[in-house]
Amino acid sequence: MNVDEFSELTAAWWLRDFDAADEVDRITREQKERLPSLIRALVESAPDGALSYIGVTILEDLADFAVQEGGDDPSLGVLIAAKLTLADTFEILSGPYPHYLQRWGIREHLAKMFSVAQFDALEDWEGRRDQRLILDGDGVRLVQPSTWFGS
Repeated sequence: MNVDEFSELTAAWWLRDFDAADEVDRITREQKERLPSLIRALVESAPDGALSYIGVTILEDLADFAVQEGGDDPSLGVLIAAKLTLADTFEILSGPYPHYLQRWGIREHLAKMFSVAQFDALEDWEGRRDQRLILDGDGVRLVQPSTWFGS
């Protein structure tokens, strides 16, 4: 399925539609091969500053499902397969709790993508909580969170 085929689903998901959330959960559980396209579609339709929510919902859920099912955690592989920009990938990774990032081995698997300072910022939950973390050169910048989170 290409990105365009998800347009209605992603629009509804960003509006916090319960049926859309259920469908995304179903795809996350049952059709992992579709997740890279779904994530690309969600990125393309995301409200400004809301990309971290993809990490919190889809990637954390995918990781938790893998633990429940006793299988390998495909979360980081799915995100890489989505073939996003560095900035989008980084913002998505700023959503999950640091223990997920450590479990996924982001420092090892993404060593050529991000700097040590950027990895440190991703893992510093207390230093960035309730703020938007974005790439800024070889470092990061903290800005106010998206108003989408408060809506």
